Amino acid sequence: MPSYSPMKPNANSAAARGRLPRSDRGSTPPSATERALRPIGYLVVALVWTALSVVTLLLPAALPFALWSTNPAFSSQEFVTGGDIVPTVLFLIFAVVVLVPLLGYAFVALPLASVPLAVLSWTYVGRSLAPGYAGERLSSTGWSRNVIGPPTLGPTALSLLPVRLTAWTRFWTELMLLGWRPGRGILLAGIPYGLASFAVAGWLFWPVGTVGVAVWTILTAALVVATVVLVVRAYRQRISGRRPAARAVPGS
Repeated sequence: MPSYSPMKPNANSAAARGRLPRSDRGSTPPSATERALRPIGYLVVALVWTALSVVTLLLPAALPFALWSTNPAFSSQEFVTGGDIVPTVLFLIFAVVVLVPLLGYAFVALPLASVPLAVLSWTYVGRSLAPGYAGERLSSTGWSRNVIGPPTLGPTALSLLPVRLTAWTRFWTELMLLGWRPGRGILLAGIPYGLASFAVAGWLFWPVGTVGVAVWTILTAALVVATVVLVVRAYRQRISGRRPAARAVPGS
């Protein structure tokens, strides 16, 4: 009598993919259901990261807005000259030594960590609708211990890493990693940006004339330009002396 071997499931079926490890499942083409649903998923992710990007970009305006909304009659001139000189000097030293680097670092690193992810998400929305990408995964997940955030027992996931690298996706990925894995270059870039934020909050509430407004505007713009130059330098240092990339696991 003839003998028969047990029937094996199709390796490309949804049931078989569900039992595969994540790394192996990511190397298989997406199913028809996944192709149909991923534009919606990427659109939701893109909207979330866009909203977060807007929030992080507006963070430097939080201090002037808080001063104006809580005390419309606030005057930075009275704050500096109207009180006891010792507490004022101590506060200014604390602001320059602690607040300026800390807030400047946050004002630079957080947009770098969010804006590129928003751009990549919208890129995947477009790719998910393009027939040329129908048979391949669009993004992957990497793992790294050297990222910002609360302490964790294991590596932290870095999502939305592109599977197909182009000049466009490579640029935004490297820029994103500057925010999620910041170094000394980003810390230095945050110092002039923090100074600019405090300078704006100071002279907006200081009764200065037209000449004073022009001078402070030029000074603030120079500090912002210095930040951009330092971020570009950090980016070039990253791509020229590349650190080991995060371990990637293809996703959807």
